Amino acid sequence: MFERRSAPRTRLNETGSISVDEHRSIPCIVYDRSAGGVRVALPDAEIVPDSFILSIDASNEILVCRAMWRKADEIGAATDAREAARPGRLNLRREVEPI
Repeated sequence: MFERRSAPRTRLNETGSISVDEHRSIPCIVYDRSAGGVRVALPDAEIVPDSFILSIDASNEILVCRAMWRKADEIGAATDAREAARPGRLNLRREVEPI
């Protein structure tokens, strides 16, 4: 079988959640992950927007994702490694202009 992935995947089988909007998140299972993508399973994949935020519980990672394919209960998504962040490492300082 021909492999179309640009990077090998690592099986995770970890819990996570997908932020649908500011007020709602959906629990999911992160089946596997590569340097540029992730595969998640959830009951209603069709309600997840094309771009979403994925939180992986075990590693405390937050990933910005873009859906590349869907099934009824799975989503394959591309992640932008430059935008991946751990909550403890976020730079929340704002640049303040001198008065």
